[in-house]
Amino acid sequence: MGEKNNEPFYAELEDELLSRINKLGIGPQGLGGDTTALACLIEPAACHIASLPVAVNIECHSHRHKTAII
Repeated sequence: MGEKNNEPFYAELEDELLSRINKLGIGPQGLGGDTTALACLIEPAACHIASLPVAVNIECHSHRHKTAII
């Protein structure tokens, strides 16, 4: 982990996903901007479908909750 995948298929997919993620305009802490993610790394591994990991998101609890009064 921490490096691009050696397989060309996964390396291209990492680049494409990172580009698409950053085009969402979410930005740091959800405040908008050009950079939402710094990296997208894929590590393929065999596993049972019931335990298939999809994503890991590490974020401060306070950044995931927002309220607005209109």
